[in-house]
Amino acid sequence: MTESKLRLWLFLTVFLLLPILQAPAYCIESAGELVKDLDAHYYYPQKQGLKKLSVRMEWEQLDVITDSGLYLKNPSFKFLWQKSPTGSKSVFKLADGSSEVSEERRQELMSMLENYKEVVIPETLEEKMAGYEGQVKEAQKKSRLIEFDSLNAGAGIKKYGLVVDLAQKNVRKFRMERKAAPFNIVSDVRYTRQDDKWLVAEIRTNFRVGAMKYRETTEYVYRRAGKFWLVGKMSQTLKMDARILQSFIFRFRDYKIN
Repeated sequence: MTESKLRLWLFLTVFLLLPILQAPAYCIESAGELVKDLDAHYYYPQKQGLKKLSVRMEWEQLDVITDSGLYLKNPSFKFLWQKSPTGSKSVFKLADGSSEVSEERRQELMSMLENYKEVVIPETLEEKMAGYEGQVKEAQKKSRLIEFDSLNAGAGIKKYGLVVDLAQKNVRKFRMERKAAPFNIVSDVRYTRQDDKWLVAEIRTNFRVGAMKYRETTEYVYRRAGKFWLVGKMSQTLKMDARILQSFIFRFRDYKIN
């Protein structure tokens, strides 16, 4: 091989290898590996040894009908949770002293509370993404964008998008694409830290229904119960522009553990 041909061959070899040599580390990362790594940095009571929980929940909602600014008490409930070999079981039940609630009202409240089970015992990211196929779509030096597409055509949520902060090891932005309204759901997440792990402190969510745009803010306060950090208070406010459409305050007490 002549010297000129050798130089050309070396140039082509290096040129062809450049995409591999310069490829960012995310090429060898799978979405599943990233999610497992994130879960290892979040605080989940069930991962810290919690096996059984009973807690009383007292909640109020803003009187938006009369615009009085007052919060009205709803009947108190108990949240019961138990870990099992195949996962966990959880249920809300009327607390003692709330027996005067009509069956119709009880069913209405139970339907509302079904969406709030995760406030007490949050799902892991791996559990939340079960039934979805993930892919790293974009890689920056300090962040990753992961998208998860539903494997079930009939799923209510078609796609999740997670913006991951690699330095902090948490999800700073969360996006959902739904089949039905609300659409364009984008959440920004702020955290607090306990036992060297992340707990969600605040979620600010924007979404739309038709031409109307909404903003929902959810805030969490935690307390120590035995050796576990559990939610002590959660407040949630839904606004359209500056107008408050609904606001809830949940307070948790009388923890019975394991």
